[in-house]
Amino acid sequence: MRMKSTIFSLTAFFLLLSCGSQELIINTPQEKAPKHYPTSGITHFMYGEIYRTSGNYTYANLEYRKALEFDTTTTILNAIGESYRLMGKHKQATSYFEKSLMLDPNDETAQFNVLDLYIKELRYEEAIPIIQHKLESDPNNDNAEYLQRLAVCYRGIRQYESALKILDELIDLKPNYSWSYIYAAEIMLEDNHIADAAPYLEKIARNVPPNDKLYEFWVRSLFESNNIEGMLSALEFWLSREPESLSPYFLYIDYQFRTKNYEAGNKILDIIRDRWQENVRISYFQGISAMARGDVDKVWFYFKRADEFPDAGPDLYLYYGLWFWEKDYLKKAETIADRAIAKLGPGARWLHMKAMISLQLGDYASAEQLLIKVISSDSTNLVAREDLANLYVQINDAEKADDLYKDLLVALPENVSVLNNYAYALASLNIDLGRALDMVNRALKVERSAAYYDTKAWILYRQNKYNQALKWIKKAFEYEDVSADVYSHQGYILVALNKAEEARAAFRVALKIDPNNIDAMNALEELK
Repeated sequence: MRMKSTIFSLTAFFLLLSCGSQELIINTPQEKAPKHYPTSGITHFMYGEIYRTSGNYTYANLEYRKALEFDTTTTILNAIGESYRLMGKHKQATSYFEKSLMLDPNDETAQFNVLDLYIKELRYEEAIPIIQHKLESDPNNDNAEYLQRLAVCYRGIRQYESALKILDELIDLKPNYSWSYIYAAEIMLEDNHIADAAPYLEKIARNVPPNDKLYEFWVRSLFESNNIEGMLSALEFWLSREPESLSPYFLYIDYQFRTKNYEAGNKILDIIRDRWQENVRISYFQGISAMARGDVDKVWFYFKRADEFPDAGPDLYLYYGLWFWEKDYLKKAETIADRAIAKLGPGARWLHMKAMISLQLGDYASAEQLLIKVISSDSTNLVAREDLANLYVQINDAEKADDLYKDLLVALPENVSVLNNYAYALASLNIDLGRALDMVNRALKVERSAAYYDTKAWILYRQNKYNQALKWIKKAFEYEDVSADVYSHQGYILVALNKAEEARAAFRVALKIDPNNIDAMNALEELK
């Protein structure tokens, strides 16, 4: 009995021990594998900001992209876009700003940057809807910057009217903002309406810091709008700023000299006269000033000084050559033609000029060779061909003169000037007068002038039809282009009609118009 009791006690003890052990095992924590805690998106973003601040944009974008694995936000996308912009990778930058706008069309950072990039990439049509959305969604804000960009976009796609409408709106919003006026003026220039740029430039040109290009644009727009008073006022304002550039001085002097206002031109010319070594045009204008005074020696002095400049242009030789030629300083005119040929090459203009001077000097052989050279280099130069024909008329080479005029008439069968001149040449040579009369009649059907009536009268004179000749020469005086030759011809007709006193009066008028008219001089001698 005691034995059983003992066994039971041991059994109970072991059972209790077993239960305790089981409880002990259950409550004891088991050792677990270490859990992985990844770095959060915000941490990667902050690292990206640190890298970007230090200029390491490549590493910055690596961190930003890791941040995107946790969350896609406009802040992260904009940060990547800005890094790419700083790296000069505009295409990639645009892509991320576009993604940001897809998330939030009103994100101002993305809007600003994507617009800037679109405009830089000339993607104006894509930029316009974004700007319009911004303006429509926030109409009460100061949207001057967006209006400015919209004007740029419209100009970029050549919608000039829309651009100008936006600029007018911007001007109303910010009337003291110079950019709007200048940009509108540039659009007018680009659209070939430079005259319409003047009102915009007039508003601001006097109020911006000195700018020679802007002033030149301003002056030109006023000239194109035919506002000469405004143009001169603008030039005077430009000159009052004492510009280093000689351009405004030349513009002002040139205009004043062209309008014979030498006093005003000389006043400005005196300001720059000591700078004559800088630019050939100072000597050029000083010579023109001397021409106005009739100071031949000074004109020649300034020509020679200007001629020494390597960049002396054709205007110098043409203007001065013609002046000396018209004043009958033929040798000086010929020297200028020679200098032009030496400096600018044997161009047709200079060879032609020299030929006509040689002709006036009586050097027919040289004149003939020079004109032949002009024609051989340019067979279409009809003026040179006609001058050569007239040379042959003067030396009574009827065959060559007739051949040249026939060729001219083939080239220009209905040209009234050629018809008249050919007819006059035949009358001067006293040949084929019937054909000559037919040609001048054809010319008179198209155009009437003193020269054409004179030609007809002279042909009739050659045909000994003096009364008819007098009738037609009188018609010549109804027109303004009456030359000394017309009066000389009238004199000869009156002589043929035995009206000596009236003839003398006609020859005297011819000499008054042209003191060197040899025919009139000789006729008066014979009438003494």
